[in-house]
Amino acid sequence: MSQTIPSSMKAVVIDRYGGPEVLHTATIPVPEVGEWDVLVQVETAGIGEWDPWIVAGGPGGAGVFPLVIGSDGSGKVVATGLMVKRVKVGDLVYGYAFGNPKGGFFAEYVCLHEGNLALIPKKVSLEEAGALGASGLTALIGLLQMDLIDEQKVMIFGASGGVGHVALQLAKLMGAQVLAVGSGKDGARLVKRLGADVSVDGRTDDLKAAVEKFAPEGLDAAMAFASGPQLDEALKQLKEGGKIAFPNGVEPIPEVRTDVKVIAYDGVPNTEIFDHLNELIETGKFAVEISRTYTMDEMGQAMKDVQKHHLGKLALGVRPDRKERTAEKTR
Repeated sequence: MSQTIPSSMKAVVIDRYGGPEVLHTATIPVPEVGEWDVLVQVETAGIGEWDPWIVAGGPGGAGVFPLVIGSDGSGKVVATGLMVKRVKVGDLVYGYAFGNPKGGFFAEYVCLHEGNLALIPKKVSLEEAGALGASGLTALIGLLQMDLIDEQKVMIFGASGGVGHVALQLAKLMGAQVLAVGSGKDGARLVKRLGADVSVDGRTDDLKAAVEKFAPEGLDAAMAFASGPQLDEALKQLKEGGKIAFPNGVEPIPEVRTDVKVIAYDGVPNTEIFDHLNELIETGKFAVEISRTYTMDEMGQAMKDVQKHHLGKLALGVRPDRKERTAEKTR
């Protein structure tokens, strides 16, 4: 099934690797839809901390120049391949595909395998869903590998960032008690608003003392989306047999005792994890924090800003008729 699709589209592209200055807008062909593919008219795309690395030539830039990056986003299905059963034309979906050979989400249309997307949960807006895919799947995969049970005490380090603020909420929905470490006073306020049992400013608060008070018998588990001396000191308070999980790419690797299980993992998308994420989100309070949304012409600045202090996710607003959001949410 399909509807009338233009032959060309506007996209943010790079013609060579380099810094933010190599990003520019261009008109390029709309990707062709294969039998297992879904063509999505993009509404919002997430901007990842890894995107400047890809622009500079790091892995994840699959395809040839002009190259369109952007790992996750949301929008409306406008065409499907003959074998697609998961979604239909008109559905509102979100997706995650790192290094997609047919191009990324920084474009008016993206074409990806049906296993790389899902319907948007009812509690999540179309805009918020644009920044959910990479963060949601990365957070949930790590949490599942820790085999959490009700009331276990978990520390999340980097909890005010793109993946961390989602992991915090999912851990609460899974029944954990959470000490969340945010970046700065605004980060501590955010994690408290999102439901942390204890919120800590990782820049100025005494994390070791906060952990001792939160879990006097020791932490059951920890997740790390950042690193540093504060984290290594706090991890000494993991119980024997406790677990620390972190996505590959967190450097330096957290230091722990030999009696602690270390879980380094990748957030690889599949239909089962998308469905699990949707089901979990629907069980309680959940929100995606987007602190600023950029236009296509502002993506060079976005590549600079994503490497600076910010809360939650940054995003690209693709649709030209949408209102630009530049202010931090004040929910």
